[in-house]
Amino acid sequence: MDFNKFGLKGIGSIFSVGKNGPKIKNNAGVIEVKNAADSAYAKLRADHPVADNDVVTKRYLELNANIVINGQIDGGAPPSPADGLIYIVTTAGGGYSLNELYRRESGSWVAVTLFDGMKIAIADPLTGGADEYEMGIYMYDLDTTDFIFVGPLSAVQKHIKAEVATLAFNTSSPLNIGAVVPSGAIITKVVVNVTQAFDGTAPTLNIGDSGDADRLMDEDEIDLKTVGIYVSDLHHLYGSNTQIEAAYVADSSAVGQASLLVEYRVP
Repeated sequence: MDFNKFGLKGIGSIFSVGKNGPKIKNNAGVIEVKNAADSAYAKLRADHPVADNDVVTKRYLELNANIVINGQIDGGAPPSPADGLIYIVTTAGGGYSLNELYRRESGSWVAVTLFDGMKIAIADPLTGGADEYEMGIYMYDLDTTDFIFVGPLSAVQKHIKAEVATLAFNTSSPLNIGAVVPSGAIITKVVVNVTQAFDGTAPTLNIGDSGDADRLMDEDEIDLKTVGIYVSDLHHLYGSNTQIEAAYVADSSAVGQASLLVEYRVP
């Protein structure tokens, strides 16, 4: 039976939301959302902001700051990258029109609403489509419904780039995640999107490099047996060209699928 006490004026400095659920905590005047053990932060989700003091969501930030374009939809069957990546249509077809932007969300492509003055950053040249883009900054012109080049390569050198890979139950370990990241790269985020649960006894996954297999994300942060998105926010500088690797132990898994994403900045 529910018990409501609407006249209550205060609560303790930390309280749980549901049995074994996350906690909301007052830490020296700062509101924190923590896991049930109060040992790590938990995710907090909300709608997009509409007023000056509203909290900004990750999706809103990605779609209203300089949008980093991670690839292209060029008229054929669209690719299936990790959630959170944004692609531009370079060849019309299959229900996609030129210059449209799409963001990968929960395994599907979701159209991005274009607005006059929207800026996108092309971090790697997009060639082979009906429209081609060199590296640089582009601005959307509502009158011509086109993206206009407004800045050179130097304008995007400090923007986020990404390397991606797909992990399956029978993938050999270690798995290279995309291309080598350059010297000076600052790793800012690792995302593991488990789209199909692995059915092994205790499959594990670590993200790192040849010198430290779990440098960027430890197996304790990832549950391959449960569908979901697992995120590690960090700030690690590589002083030399480095191949990011996924160290995977199947432990008799016969099914399972995950998308891996490593984001980084180049100063």
